[in-house]
Amino acid sequence: MNYNLMPVKYFIDVVQTRGFISAAKRNYVSETAVSLAVNKLEKQLGDRLLNRSGGQFSLTPAGEEFYKRATEIIDAYTEIWRHPNEHLDKLLRIHFLQGMGNYAALFASKLPKQYDSSFDEEVYDSSISRLVMGNYDFLIGFENMFANNAKITTFTLKVLDFDLLFNKKEFDKESELQELSQHSKLYMQNWKSSGISHIQTKMLEQYNRYGWGEEVVASVNSFEAACLCVNFRGGITMVPKGFLTPSYCENIYKFSPDHLKNVFRIVVAISSSRTDKLAEIVTNSLRQ
Repeated sequence: MNYNLMPVKYFIDVVQTRGFISAAKRNYVSETAVSLAVNKLEKQLGDRLLNRSGGQFSLTPAGEEFYKRATEIIDAYTEIWRHPNEHLDKLLRIHFLQGMGNYAALFASKLPKQYDSSFDEEVYDSSISRLVMGNYDFLIGFENMFANNAKITTFTLKVLDFDLLFNKKEFDKESELQELSQHSKLYMQNWKSSGISHIQTKMLEQYNRYGWGEEVVASVNSFEAACLCVNFRGGITMVPKGFLTPSYCENIYKFSPDHLKNVFRIVVAISSSRTDKLAEIVTNSLRQ
């Protein structure tokens, strides 16, 4: 029996980061090491997991099924070592989806002082099933990620306004913002990398109102990356109000359009089967 889980983790990281180079960086190893490990894993399983072509890849049917099982195994293994705490009844496990770390911190700051908190980021594909199974207590994300899911109960944490960030030099040349937007590259956080493609679609639909537009949409993996692109390369991006621009981004012009106010809700999600104690904790905490 093979107990070496590193090739499995490498495979998961390749899928989640959408590349061998990025997976190698995540694990502080060479790209060759990751590639060889995934190749060996495929041989051991007797199935091709990835379709590779021209530097691009996609999951095979066998790869999709293995990815689902592999994430469950790695998550369960990680969970064994995560909480060596003798007071587990006082530990609240707060997990969050991509880009939601600030809101996880906001929620934790509202919790009663007698509780301790642990944190981790979730991949959307397996996040809801893990929440329902009780692998953790709370999941922070956009409300419409959980729409029409009877297994999940949500509580509003924050209603978000979004700001638009422009390249200041481009703004100085073309002060009519809507006109400038029509021939600018729009950088958007790539929610698709977490399997939440409809979030990006709804954000784009909300943005594309009242004469606002873009020449092309470019996906990046974080609001910080989008801001950096606008600052140094030009273009436009949407960020939550209160977003702190990275250091040395001094070429940014911020605008707050009315149609991007109160557009999305950040919620705390719990399993509907655990609505007694956890629901009471959330309800009392959010009253503050």
